[in-house]
Amino acid sequence: MSSQLSNPGEGRTAIPRWGMVGAVLLLLPLTACDPDRLLEVRDPEFATPESLEDPDALPVLVAGAVSDFQVAYSGMDALHNPGVVTAVGALTDEFFASGTFTTRIRTDRRSQFHPSDGNYTDITFTLLQRARRAAKDAARSVEAVEGSNDPRIALLRSLEAYSYVALAENFCSAVPISNLENGEWIDGQPFSTAELLEEAIVRFEQALSVDGGSHLAALGKGRALLNLGRLQEAASAVSGVPTSFVHFVEHSDNTSRQENQVFNLQSNGRWSMGDRQGGAGLPYRSADDPRTPWFQDPAGGFDDRWELFVTQRYPTRSSGTPLADGIQARLIEAEAALQAGDVDGWLSILNQLRADVAELMGARFQNYTQNVPGAQLPPLEDPGSQDGRVDLMFSERGFWLYLTGHRLGDLRRLIRHYGRSESEVFPTGTHHTGDPYGQD
Repeated sequence: MSSQLSNPGEGRTAIPRWGMVGAVLLLLPLTACDPDRLLEVRDPEFATPESLEDPDALPVLVAGAVSDFQVAYSGMDALHNPGVVTAVGALTDEFFASGTFTTRIRTDRRSQFHPSDGNYTDITFTLLQRARRAAKDAARSVEAVEGSNDPRIALLRSLEAYSYVALAENFCSAVPISNLENGEWIDGQPFSTAELLEEAIVRFEQALSVDGGSHLAALGKGRALLNLGRLQEAASAVSGVPTSFVHFVEHSDNTSRQENQVFNLQSNGRWSMGDRQGGAGLPYRSADDPRTPWFQDPAGGFDDRWELFVTQRYPTRSSGTPLADGIQARLIEAEAALQAGDVDGWLSILNQLRADVAELMGARFQNYTQNVPGAQLPPLEDPGSQDGRVDLMFSERGFWLYLTGHRLGDLRRLIRHYGRSESEVFPTGTHHTGDPYGQD
């Protein structure tokens, strides 16, 4: 039997090998006249610079940028490397490692490996930089094709700005912002934390210039100002945001790229819900607080030495993650009132949120009303001292914003703006594996 060559995908008849050889020999005299044609290669790339100027390509560009931000903030890449929400949970008191991966355990212990060996949060940094550039490039393309007033620009500039905020909140100062300009790679200069936040504000203001009613941009600007310690400006920025507003980072079970990362990494036992981590952590479980509902999975963690406590905030792979919402606006206003010495106003804002806990949480977290029926919170009382009020303020933020990517930024703010020591805000002492907590 003679062997044959075929390409069923082309729907063609198989050609005997001798026939193929003959066909090649017949072509040789033709190609010999123009040897350069033998070296011609057609560029198969779809997203050429010219194609990005086509209006029909814009929806793909915009969707791609939104997807890149989704992965960077509360999703994960193909190898289950973390977005911001999980990385923040790991490095703070929100999660403890219940798996076997040494990089995750070292991050949970705040004792990272040497940079040359790689760490759990490395890919988070890369994903955020990718999301930043994707949003920037997509906004430029939309503006070039449709003009500067296209409403998609407000969304894209906001997502670009939130990438800056996340880099500022969660990574050490001196973050390089590099770019590709006209096909040439431009190495970025290192930005300080404050400079990153100022760059974010510029982009949020660009978004607001396109859509003055963008609550997403207004909240982002307020969040950046909060991190800069400019609380009165932050409160002013978010004053028009209704408490009912929510902008979700949406997830789906269509593909692994689109899934909610917290659900995935808890369903396979890699991360467990924290409680009074290292002495300084909040009592997310033991407080029996309806804002942090949980259950214990009897199967235990991936490392069966550890118990597995699962948050009910994200009960499915398609659960959305609140990126910006009216709760954040009211918390910013409350902290600004506290800074201004308006204790009654501060307490009133916090207690109004607590009075509406069932409605607010139900609008933000899938299946909440089924998992936490009849949720209620008693009103707070004034602790009577400024230190006690600050403790209460950040406790309320910790419970309201649990696993939404805020906690590391808040702990760093407690050190930077309120003079707290690391040991007062970060877990210390002995990690549950028996090793000491580090200082990373």
